[in-house]
Amino acid sequence: MDEHTYVVETSVKNEQLVEKRRQQIIASAVTLFIQKGFHETTTKEIADGANMSVGTMFQYVRDKQDILYLVCCHIHGKIEKEIFAIADVFEQSEMILRESITRLFNTMAALGNEVLIMYRESASMKKESLRSFLMREQRLCLHLEQIMIRGIDEGVFTIKKSAVPLLAEDILVQAQMWAFRRWSLHEKYTIHEYVNERVYLLMKQVY
Repeated sequence: MDEHTYVVETSVKNEQLVEKRRQQIIASAVTLFIQKGFHETTTKEIADGANMSVGTMFQYVRDKQDILYLVCCHIHGKIEKEIFAIADVFEQSEMILRESITRLFNTMAALGNEVLIMYRESASMKKESLRSFLMREQRLCLHLEQIMIRGIDEGVFTIKKSAVPLLAEDILVQAQMWAFRRWSLHEKYTIHEYVNERVYLLMKQVY
């Protein structure tokens, strides 16, 4: 674990029980945050949705900001799981990058409401937990960069190495766009059409 990784403290020693209870808390919080937003949701509502008392809930987290951090990491973890596994399936840099972009866009779209929560509400985190969360985002960006650098070194991609970080950022931002602007985009594209067009345009930039 990185020294800057934020650790949500708990007074409970049983790790399996902590994981179980936190998953209940996260599930409740996600539903409520989608319905009401982070600031309008009370800790009692979260605890009720998790089938526990507020006092019991605060044995597993310290405060409401800890719950938000766990929620954001949970959502981001779903995205990471989809993307990081691709290198185990494909060997060629071109296919790894193409599939990574495709899966990233599809996953972000499927998690539309959750993605909105993650990026809209993350600003309400405490400084140390926000820094830890943003490190996860940078790790995903760096993963995309490494795929492109590998392709350049193999002679597959012709993009300048100096442009790789910018393109990696572009990929992440455009993947988020369906969640933020689907009200407009869905009038022009199906999600399948949107993903295909984005992948085509982004892949053109590496050659």
